[in-house]
Amino acid sequence: MDQPRAVDTVRGTIRGSTRFIGLAGAFVAIADDTEGVAINPASTAVRLPYSWDAFNFSFGIDLSIATWLPKNDIYNAPEGSSSGGSLFGSFAILTNYRHAGFGLAAEAEQNVATHKDQEQGFSSKLTANFGLMHPAIAYGYFDGQLQLGAGLRVLGFSLGGKQGAVPLTAGIGYTAGLIVKPKGQQFRVGAAIEQPINAEVASDDGSAPTMVHVPWTAAFGFAYQFGRRKLNPKFVTAKDLARKNAAGRDPTKEEEKQAEQDLFDEYQQDQTRYLLLSTELALIEGSADVALGGKNGLNRTLVSPRLGLETEVIPRWLRLRAGSYLELATTEEGHSRLHGTTGVDIKLFEWNVFGLIGKFDHWQLSLAADGARSYLNTSFSIGFWH
Repeated sequence: MDQPRAVDTVRGTIRGSTRFIGLAGAFVAIADDTEGVAINPASTAVRLPYSWDAFNFSFGIDLSIATWLPKNDIYNAPEGSSSGGSLFGSFAILTNYRHAGFGLAAEAEQNVATHKDQEQGFSSKLTANFGLMHPAIAYGYFDGQLQLGAGLRVLGFSLGGKQGAVPLTAGIGYTAGLIVKPKGQQFRVGAAIEQPINAEVASDDGSAPTMVHVPWTAAFGFAYQFGRRKLNPKFVTAKDLARKNAAGRDPTKEEEKQAEQDLFDEYQQDQTRYLLLSTELALIEGSADVALGGKNGLNRTLVSPRLGLETEVIPRWLRLRAGSYLELATTEEGHSRLHGTTGVDIKLFEWNVFGLIGKFDHWQLSLAADGARSYLNTSFSIGFWH
C-alpha cells in the first residue's frame, strides 16, 4: 500500500495574542488571563492581582495579519521557492472560582502559499484553513503557589487548491502544564506539553489517504520581575479580608465595601515601574514526513530559544515589550532565521459599558510585530487596562 501523503503543519514562527508575540513567545511561565489558555492549560488557575471576588469571568479577542510583504515567506522555504500570507484570529473565555479555573480558547488561521518550481516552470497555490479549540481546566494547590492543568486541543482542517481539495477533517490531542509561583517571590517557572494530532482523510480515487499531522510540542520557561511591583501577590477576596478585619464574624455590607476599597488602594499603590524578563525553550517536532515514516523531512527536534522583556515606561499609561527567538528550518533546504519582536499597550478612555466593566478599568489598544528575513507579522487587539 502506498505511504500516506502528509500535510505538514510544522512551523517555527509564533502566532497568538499581542502580548505573546511582543514577548517573542516566551510566555509559558507567565501565562495568565485569557492569553494563556492556549499556551499553558495551568494558566486557567492563575488569579490576577486585581481579582478580589471568589468568582471571576473574562474574555479576549486578538487578530494577526502576516500579508504585508510582497513575498512573505511564512514557511521559511528555500529562497524564491514559495511565498504567502497568513491571517490569525483567536477568542478566549476564562472563568475562575477561587483557585479553580476553566478556560476555552478558539483559534482560526488561514495560510495561503504559492510555490514556484524554477526547473519545471510552473506554480501552484494552496489555501489551508486551521481551527484549534483549547478547552482546559486547572487548580492552584498550596494556596495558589502550584498550578496544575490539563486540556485538549481539537483540530479542524481543510485544504484547497488547483489540484483538488482535502475536505474538513478533525483530530484530538491532549495537553498538560504547570506553573510554580511562590507567594511574595518575584519569579515563576512554567512548563507545558502538547500531544501530536494525526487526522486521516481517505481519498476518493483509491490512492493513499492524506494524513494531517500537528506536531508535538514542549516548552519550559523561567520569568523574573525586577522592581517593587509584585509578580506573585497572594490571592485574597474582599469578603475574606472583611471577615479577617471583623475577627471571624460575618462582615456587614459596609465592611465588605471597605475591604474592597482597601484592596483597590493597595493594588493602585503597587502599579510602579517594573521590568519583566521572560525566557523559554520550546521544543517542536521536526517534520510530519518523518513522523509518518517518510524520509524527506528533518529527523530531529526543533529547539527554539526565546527571550522577552516587558516594562511599564509610564505607570498606568504605557507598556512596552521586545523580544527575540530563533526559528529553525523545517526542511533540509531551509535556513534558520532570527526574529525580533516588539509590542505596546496604550491606555485609552474609560467607559464601563453601562455598568458591565469594573470601576477602575479603561479600554486598551495593544499592538505587536514579529519580523525576520522575508517575514513580517503584525497583531492588534482591543482589551482592558486594569
